Amino acid sequence: MHFPLQHFLLALPLAIAHPCEDTTNIPTVQEAAVQARQLLRSEKIGTLSTVFPSSDARGLGGYPIGMTDYYADCSNNGNPTLLAIKIATSFKNARNGAPISLTLREHSPSSEFYSPAAHHRLSLIGRLSPPIPANSDEGRRVKACFTKAHPDAKWWVPGNPIHKSEWVTFEVERVYWVGGFGDREFIGDIPVELYRNVTLKEDQAVVVNGAIRFNIQQVWGRLRGMLRIE
Repeated sequence: MHFPLQHFLLALPLAIAHPCEDTTNIPTVQEAAVQARQLLRSEKIGTLSTVFPSSDARGLGGYPIGMTDYYADCSNNGNPTLLAIKIATSFKNARNGAPISLTLREHSPSSEFYSPAAHHRLSLIGRLSPPIPANSDEGRRVKACFTKAHPDAKWWVPGNPIHKSEWVTFEVERVYWVGGFGDREFIGDIPVELYRNVTLKEDQAVVVNGAIRFNIQQVWGRLRGMLRIE
């Protein structure tokens, strides 16, 4: 059966974003853990959310605030590394005992064909570690890792003349994952040990296979239905 090319091109983005009744390929929680670690590695910027302390002089006690910040995936257990600028609101609130979370979303190179609601989203809930001594072996290691991900951050590393800063680890205690639309992606809590134990080799294999399965089976199936291809 033949159909105009323009019909195919118009239907393609709808096929990718349109809900599908086939739920046989919904990722397991194990696969979702792998996807979460892949997202942590592929992105470099997230939103740190904290709550103002009750003692806030402006009357903002109890109000939440989310601020964009750099992070780097410098560990093998899914705990991101942060460059804590002491003047920054997120780190001031955290030092005052506020709970903290780091939220990421996928920025796919094919975003023009996808609804943003279909993209991966990850929320990590936890606490900040004590400062990592800048002159220690670990401090030098995370500096090299972080500035590789964010070359401009070399101006703000500990010891800079502009702002007081320190290296900290975001110690993940809870993981919440939104894979996309609920009829074909995993949505919910991921056990933190499962998240921590994902390995690099496992990560690469499962994510690549998952991407192939989604593109070939789901998108083509929707295109066939929309264009009535037998």
